[in-house]
Amino acid sequence: MPVQKGVLPDNLFLNVTIDGNEFPFVTEINIKHEVNNARSVVCKIDSRIALEACRIGSKVELSYHKNSVGSSFDDARSFLGIIKSISPKENESTFTAIDYITFLAESEFVFYKPQDYIGEDLYFAAAKACDYRGIDVSRLTSGSGLFITEDMDLFGWKTRKEFIDACFNEMRVLVDDGQHSPNTIKQWYYAIRKDNIMDFFLPDPQLEGAFEYLTISENNNNITQDGIISKIDTTQMINAVTVISNSDETIYAQLKDEGSIDKHGVVSKFIVYNSANKNELENVAYIILNRFNKPSIYYNIVTHNTDDVSLGDLIKVEVPSTHAALYASNDILTLIGYEITIGQSIRTRLKIGEKPLTIQDEIEIISKPTNR
Repeated sequence: MPVQKGVLPDNLFLNVTIDGNEFPFVTEINIKHEVNNARSVVCKIDSRIALEACRIGSKVELSYHKNSVGSSFDDARSFLGIIKSISPKENESTFTAIDYITFLAESEFVFYKPQDYIGEDLYFAAAKACDYRGIDVSRLTSGSGLFITEDMDLFGWKTRKEFIDACFNEMRVLVDDGQHSPNTIKQWYYAIRKDNIMDFFLPDPQLEGAFEYLTISENNNNITQDGIISKIDTTQMINAVTVISNSDETIYAQLKDEGSIDKHGVVSKFIVYNSANKNELENVAYIILNRFNKPSIYYNIVTHNTDDVSLGDLIKVEVPSTHAALYASNDILTLIGYEITIGQSIRTRLKIGEKPLTIQDEIEIISKPTNR
């Protein structure tokens, strides 16, 4: 069904059903999604008849496309969820629907026992936990090559989502293969990006020759007047590091990055590491310094005519006027969140970058081989 003209954009076509029944009352849509979280859809509706057609727990199916009526509905524009809240008002009401990850977050608690999981691939352990209340796990077939060990914080009473999140906290891959910058760390994410289909994905923006899905550029005219909010975060920066043995404090390694110190001032870190091998301590110091010797950069970008993005897409940022660009080590970054508002126009806010690792995260990754 075409949307109501004069309320939503004339070239936008929208299908909404509630419990299988057509629902032609939507006047505005807000869609939010971030990695490792459910997608939410907030719909404004314009009549009492519409309000009476909604109930908590109803199944909502929503899809949309632009241009001609005969165009197909793109995967990223297809949503299946459950109404979780309704806000009635005299003239205009809203309801909020959440995708099926809500079932994982609100599941019965499960007692996860070490003997049932040690030695299993983290990917498949998380996939089994996702197989619940109609979530389609048929795409989860590849594996990660990262295996569960007794020291991982996976066990005990947890909801399914708590267990899945604990698995993904461990699903980081240290890469040093000649096709990436030295000691690149890649992070697995999960999301339902279409209907009820669960996806696990491993973005790789630092791969040499990585191809971007979208380029954000002043020259492309796809940045709104709100422009770009960039954040330079130095809270985890380290440009001088001392790593000592936990068994003998006379065995240690010290490294510093003079270029980073000249530019940003000295930021030092003292680390106690579980080894008495000086070469190993030097390697840890090198990896820490290489990873943290410059500020982290994140972008929050408002665009127009960008409504078909998916989490994990690689985005190229070309904005030389942005001060933060001076610090960017790679202008191809991962889309980790977005918010799309469809009203009289289409407005999209993109969250681009990486969720930061802590120093403890880094040390744990260094300490454990990828074939663990």
